[in-house]
Amino acid sequence: MKNHKIAMIGAAMSPITKYIEEPIFDLARRTIEDAIVDAGIDRHSVDGLSITPPSLAYHNTAMFVSRLGEHLGISLKSLACTENGGCSAALALRWAIMEVALGQCDVAVALGVDQRLKEMPAPGETIEAFMDRSIHGTVAVYSSYDGAYGLGPPIPYYAMAAQRYMHEAGATKEDLAWAAIRLREHANKNPAAMFHNKALTIEDMNEATDFIPPLRLSDCSQFVTGAGAVVIANERVASSLNTTPVWLRGWGQSHHPSAFCNSSDNISRYPAVEASANQAFEQANVTRQDIDVAEVYGVFSATELMLCEEIGFFPRGKSGVAFKEGKTTYGGDIVIDPSGGRLSLGHPACATPMLEAYEIFKQLRGEAETRQVPNAKLGLLHAEHGMLNGSAISIWERDNA
Repeated sequence: MKNHKIAMIGAAMSPITKYIEEPIFDLARRTIEDAIVDAGIDRHSVDGLSITPPSLAYHNTAMFVSRLGEHLGISLKSLACTENGGCSAALALRWAIMEVALGQCDVAVALGVDQRLKEMPAPGETIEAFMDRSIHGTVAVYSSYDGAYGLGPPIPYYAMAAQRYMHEAGATKEDLAWAAIRLREHANKNPAAMFHNKALTIEDMNEATDFIPPLRLSDCSQFVTGAGAVVIANERVASSLNTTPVWLRGWGQSHHPSAFCNSSDNISRYPAVEASANQAFEQANVTRQDIDVAEVYGVFSATELMLCEEIGFFPRGKSGVAFKEGKTTYGGDIVIDPSGGRLSLGHPACATPMLEAYEIFKQLRGEAETRQVPNAKLGLLHAEHGMLNGSAISIWERDNA
């Protein structure tokens, strides 16, 4: 990628809803078409498509990308469906970037989409089929060791990591609370957020009962339905447009040799995040202090704090103070999660990294309206899979030409 200039030229996201409210193909198609319109190109200029599965559960993914291509009515040179947990949309973005960089495509669309069904079992599904699917799903995610015990959402893992982090780094529940509060303040600037105009104060957090200690309900993200899409183009196409491209400066990826949880080492340290950050910053040839805005995949308040430290924005155990003192918000050192983050924007897992990409794109283009970070030039996009045992980080730059 060092020898090829790659640009993001368009982006779109769907409304965030608790449950899916339309057929999955319609949600995906509309989001892709909105991104193409945002890019200001003809739909038939798109010759690549990379997507996530339609969710991390509930849906048959066989030939989904091919069927979506047919649904769009666009002839394609390249198409792929990528899946690796929460990093799935980041890998779809990576595929689009690589296909354009290799010259296979001039313009590629990357889509992340995730749906939540209101009814479980699904309509027409027997309880036996539902249980069989659920058990296979938990074993697939958590491996045969923990999956066999019927673990559903991964909250207990993250609660244990938070406990260990607090013990080792000296963080407090108030530190966790301030991460949640700042992200809610950002969500109140974002009409698209699930928790827009829903106040959250330190008093609210202090009075809340534990959900899974030390996490309270507002320390946790909410699984929702949503989709995001971005348009990636080569330098020739990007430079021909009458809009401002956002250029890729650096990319880093790393994976710890574990299936879901980094259980062989310290549960509150994430070497894959640190390694991917170092790689991205080295390739981009910029420093942590140069970043104006970041979207971080913090699914829980404690995770948000740990990620900011593993990426290198703050020293170990100091993120909570940074959130409290306003260093992570407007007027501070860096604006982290202006979208509202996973805690207040909402967390459609397969789509989340693409929603982050949408936010970074809009911020660097100066199109983020009431949540705009002034003079944002460099943005960081982070995604993870498992319980932070894998990480992808990219750095993007506004075109100054």
